[in-house]
Amino acid sequence: MKYLPRLLLFLLLTLLTTAAHAAVPVVTNVRAAQRTGTKLVDIFYDLVDADSATVTVAIALSGDGGANYNLPAATFTGDYGGGVRPGANKRAVWNAGADWNGLFTSHGRARVVAEDGTGPIGMAFIPAGTFIMGDAPTRSVAVSSFYMDRFEVTKELWDQVYQWAAGNGYGFDQQASGLKANHPVQSVSWYDVVKWCNARSQKENRTPAYYTDAAQTLIYKAGNLDLTAAMVKWTSNGYRLPTEAEWEKAARGGQAGNEYPWGNTISPSQANYGNNKGSTTPVGYYNGSQVPAGVDMANGYGLYDMAGNVWEWCWDWYGGYDTSALIDTRGPSSGSGRMIRGGSWGFGAASLRCAHRISYTPSFRVSFIGFRCALGQP
Repeated sequence: MKYLPRLLLFLLLTLLTTAAHAAVPVVTNVRAAQRTGTKLVDIFYDLVDADSATVTVAIALSGDGGANYNLPAATFTGDYGGGVRPGANKRAVWNAGADWNGLFTSHGRARVVAEDGTGPIGMAFIPAGTFIMGDAPTRSVAVSSFYMDRFEVTKELWDQVYQWAAGNGYGFDQQASGLKANHPVQSVSWYDVVKWCNARSQKENRTPAYYTDAAQTLIYKAGNLDLTAAMVKWTSNGYRLPTEAEWEKAARGGQAGNEYPWGNTISPSQANYGNNKGSTTPVGYYNGSQVPAGVDMANGYGLYDMAGNVWEWCWDWYGGYDTSALIDTRGPSSGSGRMIRGGSWGFGAASLRCAHRISYTPSFRVSFIGFRCALGQP
């Protein structure tokens, strides 16, 4: 089988702007070609930004002429991710052999997203703003800007951090599982996920978000602690779980009142979900449970799998919210279950709605629950 024969990439520019940024990056003169005899694709472009020394560049790939940007493209090197300086002849290299081995397309397209700032690699910028959260009843919620993982945390990333954590004072209830390295990690408790977020932060020399006391003096590394909001350094540059409000704002992808992350309809070509709630038979085109992280449809913020695949842990305890306007709500102060959002391969389409919410005890672990991380803006 040939790999990506005569691959032509027609790159489209997507500019993400927010009220916090006066000017947007501009990408022009895009060229792309597969290296002869390899599975590497070189993507060249020129980048101009009037008000930032560096920007964040992300690339999404389509195999169907741009109808869906859902190829599992995550392995890039070069001028990609955070800290990219504006200039001519920038180059990012996609390792198609690592992400899409044995497959090819003659209808390839790529979308380059240039964002202001120095956001972390693999994360999307979610702009500050007010949105209508939930249904029956709804509430107006204001959320500060933050970053969120574009993909659900994979088993490969989990293992990398887990191995580092094991040698640096962390204790977990048990190792997680996953179908393959590029699939979402699964069977992770809320407690272990929160500790893992701290380990990911320390591994990257970031300030952890979670502590064992309200004075925030001892990093949370072991045990099953029911943390309070006072034990979280919300303005640190460390990884953490999104609040329920952050998750829902991100899931809506900049749209207002949409049922699903991309609009008001859902189909098996967009997400991996069950025939009926509780079903273990996926509607989609896969014959297992999970699918690789990033295969299904992205929303307007460039977030993949916000509907289906695996449920995602959030920070909040389960409970009701005041119906008045709220600012950066962090949920009830206590409870018996922590929130999960987004639906999964074993649940029906109704569970994949942006507003749908359920909870489980924080010690619960099962094959249909995973997570993704958020980063605040200190």
